[in-house]
Amino acid sequence: MHIRSPRDFWAGLVFVAFGAGFVALALQYRLGDLHRIGPGMFPVLVGTLLSGLGLIVAARALALEGPAIERVHVRPLVVSLAAIVLFALALQWLGLVAAIAVLVLVGAYASPEVRPLQVVALAVFLIVFAVAVFVWLLGLPLPLWPA
Repeated sequence: MHIRSPRDFWAGLVFVAFGAGFVALALQYRLGDLHRIGPGMFPVLVGTLLSGLGLIVAARALALEGPAIERVHVRPLVVSLAAIVLFALALQWLGLVAAIAVLVLVGAYASPEVRPLQVVALAVFLIVFAVAVFVWLLGLPLPLWPA
């Protein structure tokens, strides 16, 4: 058995693993029957479909030629995770405006081709957009500034 498309093969196995995880967690809840669906039925169905899709993708990888797996770049992963954690911390203590600024400014350094002017413009746009949508239109009680 020769894997012709390693990227698709491993992606299919990841789908199968996530789907099996959903099913395993959902089996802790009552499934019910088709007349009275319980809280565990939908996650079990979604997990089963995700696993089935993963099996199809992995099986196709054995028959169809495809790309190899590229090198994993650690810097973008670490910087992106750090930006998300800093966003959560900043939102709690500094407010929405500073949290979005921190998220965009730190997250931008996940790419080696950072253009400071574009990053600042993106941060300003996202701050205005988030405040307009989440605070003014939806009325969510998010602090804009430090409490």
